[in-house]
Amino acid sequence: MGRGMGEEGPPSLEYIQAKDLFPPKELVKEEENLQVPFTVLQGEGVEFLGRAADALIAISNYRLHIKFKDSVINVPLRMIDSVESRDMFQLHISC
Repeated sequence: MGRGMGEEGPPSLEYIQAKDLFPPKELVKEEENLQVPFTVLQGEGVEFLGRAADALIAISNYRLHIKFKDSVINVPLRMIDSVESRDMFQLHISC
């Protein structure tokens, strides 16, 4: 028996929201008292929060955010071409 026009069927995939398909990852903190240093955007989830010698580093599914005492570096992840660890104390990021 076929269904006629206007009858309801099972939900279509178009009604599934992206947040349901890609649930946010759990936040990993180096120190429990660290706070995310920026306002999170719609759909953004912070995945890592840590501290460097003179900066706070946050990585979300959208950006790399480094907050120094007097300045901020905010780089969208899609702009990052390569990341290289030099010695123990340097991170070289090419955009």
